Amino acid sequence: MGLVFSIGGLAFPIVALWNSRAVVPFVGVMAIFGIGIIIRRGQRKSLLAWDKWLLIGTLGFLVAVIVGAFHVADINEAFVSTSKIFANALVAAFLLIAATYLTSKEIWAAARCVAFSTCVVGGFLLIDILTSGTLSLFFTNMTYTPKYKFFWFKSASTTFAICTLITAFYLALKKQYWQCACLLAGAIFIQINIGNRTAAGGLILALACGFVYQVLGKYRQFILASAIVILFLTPTYIHTLGFSGEKISQLINVRTSATISFVYRMHAWEFVIQRINERPLFGWGLDGSKEFGGETTQVISDSVMGPLGEPVPLHPHNGVLEVWLELGAFGAFALLLLVLRGAKVFENQCASALNRVCTFSILTLLTCFFAFSYSAFSSAWIANMIFALSMTYALARYRPPDNVSDLVSNGE
Repeated sequence: MGLVFSIGGLAFPIVALWNSRAVVPFVGVMAIFGIGIIIRRGQRKSLLAWDKWLLIGTLGFLVAVIVGAFHVADINEAFVSTSKIFANALVAAFLLIAATYLTSKEIWAAARCVAFSTCVVGGFLLIDILTSGTLSLFFTNMTYTPKYKFFWFKSASTTFAICTLITAFYLALKKQYWQCACLLAGAIFIQINIGNRTAAGGLILALACGFVYQVLGKYRQFILASAIVILFLTPTYIHTLGFSGEKISQLINVRTSATISFVYRMHAWEFVIQRINERPLFGWGLDGSKEFGGETTQVISDSVMGPLGEPVPLHPHNGVLEVWLELGAFGAFALLLLVLRGAKVFENQCASALNRVCTFSILTLLTCFFAFSYSAFSSAWIANMIFALSMTYALARYRPPDNVSDLVSNGE
């Protein structure tokens, strides 16, 4: 099992740099080999030892997906989309189960491989930025603009950001704090220059949230659960608060690349919330977001910012709103149960305060991407999340051995 995760950790950031979509079959292969090892060891019964609430949440979400498929006019498209979601759910379950079988020695080896590969990719991106795209000659469809910068690296830089925090987790456990700080500073610099604002801001926010979560002490789980519930219920109350994209733009009143992107999302979210309130229970059906993409030939325009970009995006750049839009309240509440229970499982897994800070920093970064960037049902994004959750789950319980007796008890 250690070999599966070590090879996976070594190759994952590089595979993402080569082709962001190639991580999908790659994670699938990791999951298959992991489950194959479990079965070969004669430990089949452990595959059925699911957490009850995680199982209920997963089954509820998959039922919502099936119900949502019946709202789609194109039966073939509905079948393909449903199959992808079911396949991703299986891969996630298999790889997370496989991660529970890693020994302390194997966790350490896998994390070291992620660290090495992350540094290689980070070096590549840094050199490309400093040389104004010299290494980008190895890629196609490259058009550098002041607004979008190194746009073709944004998907790869998302994987790089996630693996950076996994590497920082590894370095912190090794008590190499200065190396950890330099890595994070370098990663933020790279993300800013690539133009991946979600990754750059997400790294900073993730570290802050990780420390705050630890400082909250015995109240941390209650506060986190309350925040998650409030965020998931946003479509049910946001209009009563007077939310609108126009009001947000009037508060900002500065036209830059960053503010245009932010206000654009506010207008898109406002539009999506209106559609959610039209069909709140079961939503508009699987892939319903695409039905609204490009609904008008006119771009979204703001009274302060002016034209903001494409008309209506093919997905709302917010996973929670997308689930509400496509699967309705039923799917949203199933996902809410999964997230709440998942947070509890990770909390129970943390072996120390340091493990907790690092674990919830990674979970915060994943939340940032889920809330601002990718489609909730993008297979490439889901593959990144599966890999990150599996490695984080393993590292959360890792405690560096303090003496010889610890090494012996860990079988090392």
